[in-house]
Amino acid sequence: MRWFPGIPSGSAYGRAENEIREFIAATGLPFLATPMGKGVVSDTSQLCVGAARSKALQEADVILLLGARLNWILHFGLPPRFRSDVKFIQVDLCAEQMGANIRAAVCLLGDIRVVVSQLNMTHRQQDWRFPASAPWWNVLSSRIEQNRQMTEAMTDTSNGPLNYYAVFDELNKHLDENCIIISEGANTMDIGRAMIPNDLPRHRLDAGTFGTMGVGLGYAIAAALLCRDHFPQKRVVCIEGDSAFGFSGMELETVCRYKLPIIFVIINNNGISFGQEEEDWKEAFKTDSTLSMSPTALLPNARYEKVLEAFGGRGYYVKTANELRDSLRLAFEERNESSMLNVRISSTADRKPQEHFWLTRSNL
Repeated sequence: MRWFPGIPSGSAYGRAENEIREFIAATGLPFLATPMGKGVVSDTSQLCVGAARSKALQEADVILLLGARLNWILHFGLPPRFRSDVKFIQVDLCAEQMGANIRAAVCLLGDIRVVVSQLNMTHRQQDWRFPASAPWWNVLSSRIEQNRQMTEAMTDTSNGPLNYYAVFDELNKHLDENCIIISEGANTMDIGRAMIPNDLPRHRLDAGTFGTMGVGLGYAIAAALLCRDHFPQKRVVCIEGDSAFGFSGMELETVCRYKLPIIFVIINNNGISFGQEEEDWKEAFKTDSTLSMSPTALLPNARYEKVLEAFGGRGYYVKTANELRDSLRLAFEERNESSMLNVRISSTADRKPQEHFWLTRSNL
């Protein structure tokens, strides 16, 4: 049988990490976390199959949803992202969520923490463990290694401009488990979910269920105020796509007004998902650029870090791997002021090849 638990943000909100960690460790089941459920069980766990997400979803026979909702984040539970005969065991606090989009084989209504405690109690009496030699593990491990090699190759930008994978790879070298990660954007947020691991619950915030852009700086300010008053050793790192930053960028004044030492990383590709190079803009300006350029293309080489500098923070314009490494070091050394790295990447930088289009349709 091929099955795994899904760990969502509800597990983090319910503070069920101890119970879920016990359940995962005792059963030996492969698990997958949704974006803001990351860290309930560490992403670095050998049982985490986040690097084989598509394969795990598509071929699982049974999926235990620990508060996860079958919305767009989980592709509504529908083919082709899932088997047509997959069985869901749904644990949720809200009765109206039971059977939404897909009828669950088993519904367990209750608080996540209480329900998983009951599962642990029952498991202790049976002492069952999913075998590490199961063929399902071979399938998942093979895909994890395949994706690892592909990602590793994409972090090498020695022969070209920076891309998402190279930036996140370098950023990971400076992050520790105590960092609170804020992330929003299109590719920036999607790739960041896979590339930046979380070891602790409630240490990652992004656009969430409704995919709302513009929440990043507000989240970062709130997190920084919490850290200032209660967790002074924690750093807040806000990673924004250039378009997402534009929705609430003037909140930088608030950041500087309260002297919050947030580290901002703007992944700047000159556009929404994709941009245009400077040469394309030069040609566009010879005619009517409102007609000749895509509305999703943003001005090339925009100096977003200058906005933070105008309010008293520290800005870095980054175009190379060496500049990225040095700027990150300086930003993490600074404990009293905010810093911004405006990281210029290729306008055509993209995710690694995907097996499916990102969205399947709801039946509602």
